[in-house]
Amino acid sequence: MKKTESTVCPYCEGNGYVQLLLGGSETCYCCSGKGTDSKNRK
Repeated sequence: MKKTESTVCPYCEGNGYVQLLLGGSETCYCCSGKGTDSKNRK
């Protein structure tokens, strides 16, 4: 895989979701489920 300008989200590690401590998962709040770091926000 070639590395593109977008990088892996540091919170969800590219999964698009985060594991909750009490069980289950939810959409990553940092990348909105995309799995990429959105550093170019306006």
